[in-house]
Amino acid sequence: MFLRFVLGALRYRKQRLAIAFAALAVAATLSTVLFGIYGTVGQRIREEFRGYGANLLAVPLTGHTIPLDLAAAAEKLGAEAAPFLITSGRIGPASGGEIIPVAGFDVAKSAALTSFWHIQGTRNIAPGECLAGELLASRLHLTLGAPVALLSAPCTLKGIVSTGAAEDAELLVPFSDAAQLAGLSAVASLIELRAPSDRLESIRAALALQFPAADLRTNLAVAATESSVVLKFRAALLLLTVVILVITTLCVSSNFSELVIERSKEIGIMKALGAAERRITAFFISESAALALVASLAGYFAGILVTAAIGHQVFGAAFHVEPSASVFAGVMGVMLAVASVATAISASRIRGIQPAIILRGE
Repeated sequence: MFLRFVLGALRYRKQRLAIAFAALAVAATLSTVLFGIYGTVGQRIREEFRGYGANLLAVPLTGHTIPLDLAAAAEKLGAEAAPFLITSGRIGPASGGEIIPVAGFDVAKSAALTSFWHIQGTRNIAPGECLAGELLASRLHLTLGAPVALLSAPCTLKGIVSTGAAEDAELLVPFSDAAQLAGLSAVASLIELRAPSDRLESIRAALALQFPAADLRTNLAVAATESSVVLKFRAALLLLTVVILVITTLCVSSNFSELVIERSKEIGIMKALGAAERRITAFFISESAALALVASLAGYFAGILVTAAIGHQVFGAAFHVEPSASVFAGVMGVMLAVASVATAISASRIRGIQPAIILRGE
């Protein structure tokens, strides 16, 4: 009886079932997209915010330097660390030459935290090479490839940097060259840190406890904005998911309500033969559940492709989405719930069908 009921619907109600299937498939596709992006959006946004620089800064509480060990300790806690050593040097004759600010930096470790630097030339410098801030280069008429006569640490200019900050007026050299020029070792003037936003305060507190001579300052402009963007993005995704599921529920409910009306004769005959309303409702829910399972499978694979395309457009880089059993299970569960609720709502019309009236042909 059950198979005949279902096959009859597929044979004679193809259009309505196709519309219901399409609605469920679209909802499954969008749910896959939203679930897929929701699970990775936090990490993706954090990667984007790396380009805005450090969210934590370590500077001396007293004196002019802090231990370089702070950078190693921060890295052990899961943060990125880029030490800088600020000193000065003389260009030109030993007597009468101009004194300029010199900043030593770790080329490799600072790359991720200073990606916003605009470089003319290259930033990948080795000992004996340097970068010049655009203001300093303009004032001293420095050109790419020219030697810079810095006493005790002469270098070849490999790039001109523009940051909109203090670096524009400095000569930037490898950290080891700056340490040699300043006559210092194992210390830094400041250390820029990039900690995961969800662990920022715990990492700051741990470093402050371990290094009491350092003043650890949170860059609120970066940290607070990052957290706010992640929360708002996730809230928007959740709201959009709810709206899509509500619309899908209404669409499926409307289609199955029409199916109940169109099949009122069959329902009336079954009720006349003693079939319980719960049994008849179960037939309709089983139909919609079967549609939901097939729609979930089709929508999931379509959603993977759409997620990758949207991720590429939004984040501007390769956005790979691996098939996930948990995401598929979530999509399938949601689609089954939507289909069941929608069908249960439409099946309430079954109570109003009177067998006597149906059998009289009214």
